[in-house]
Amino acid sequence: MLDSDFKNNEDFIKGYLLGHQDEYCEITNWIATVVKNDYWGLKEDWDDIIQDVRMKLYINLKQKRFRSSSSLKTYVYRIAKYTCIDYLRKKYRTKEVSIDSVEVKEEKDAFATLIRKEQEQIIRQIFLELAERCRKILQMVFIEKLSYKEISSRLSVAEGTVKSRVSRCIEKAIQLGKKFSE
Repeated sequence: MLDSDFKNNEDFIKGYLLGHQDEYCEITNWIATVVKNDYWGLKEDWDDIIQDVRMKLYINLKQKRFRSSSSLKTYVYRIAKYTCIDYLRKKYRTKEVSIDSVEVKEEKDAFATLIRKEQEQIIRQIFLELAERCRKILQMVFIEKLSYKEISSRLSVAEGTVKSRVSRCIEKAIQLGKKFSE
């Protein structure tokens, strides 16, 4: 079933909010398409993320936040995408990451140490290859651990613009990571 198969977004939303199986399954498929994309690296969190997206979507639709300026499918994709980015931020927020000096703890296994050093070198290469604008915004997100709102204020742009920029920069970093790991 495709988005265009439904008469309009209002009927589809109403069916979803009432728990109709067709609408529920279709939206779950849209969410899963975004969340289960390999470049996020969040395989162990798929079920939690999908549930979080469903909850956010339900609340937003219930509060009539969807304005039909884009398709419902696009709206769902964006919520899923930004939820994945939030999960990445939380995942790396607890770890101290420094691009300039990454401390390597002593590990018993020399092979694991070697792999870790290679990964750190790839991260440094990716960071240095990124445009200055991306380095700046990713540093604010992952190193300074600023919220989207704080970044928005610092850059004097809308919060949605910050989310879009972070997403694009992460995608560029992932592409570079694939290039460097080959």
